[in-house]
Amino acid sequence: MIKVSIHASPEELPALIDALAVHGAEFSLHTTTQAEGPQTASVLDPDVLALLRTRAAFSYADIFVSFVEMEVREHGAVAELGTEKTSYVKLYVPGPRKVGAYCYVRPDRTYLDFRLPGEAAQGCRYAVARDVQADNPHSVRLPLTTPDALPEAHRLARQAAQEAEAA
Repeated sequence: MIKVSIHASPEELPALIDALAVHGAEFSLHTTTQAEGPQTASVLDPDVLALLRTRAAFSYADIFVSFVEMEVREHGAVAELGTEKTSYVKLYVPGPRKVGAYCYVRPDRTYLDFRLPGEAAQGCRYAVARDVQADNPHSVRLPLTTPDALPEAHRLARQAAQEAEAA
C-alpha cells in the first residue's frame, strides 16, 4: 500500500477524486471543516439523505440534497432508495403509482435521469437527450454539477411529474 498526503482546496477536490477513481484508487475522504450556522431538519428520510451525502462528491452533495429536498417539500414528491445494492434515489409523484419514477437521482455519477422523451431536452442548457432502448422512458439526462443547473432540473422534474400523473 502506498500512503500519500494531499492538500487540496475544496474547488480542486472533484478533479482529484475523478483522477483517483480513473486509476482505480481506493480512498476515503474526510473533511476537516464544516459550515457554521443553524442546522435545519431535512424533509428527507434519513437513509435517502445519507445516500445523497455519501455518494455524491463532496462539492456536489449540497446540490443533490437541495434538488431532492425541494422536490419533496415544494411538489410533494416521494423519494425512495433504489433497490438493495444501489446508489440512486427514485422520485415518484404522490398517490397511486401508475408509472415508474419520474426522476432517477444518481449522485455517484453526478446526474439526473428524467422520465421524458428526448425532445424535452431541446433548448436546454444542461440537459441532453440520451440514446436509450425503446423500453427505457428515461431519455433525458441532466448533469447536476453546478447550482446554475437547478432551475432547469426543477423545470424538467415538473414536466416529468406532470406526464407521470397524466399516465
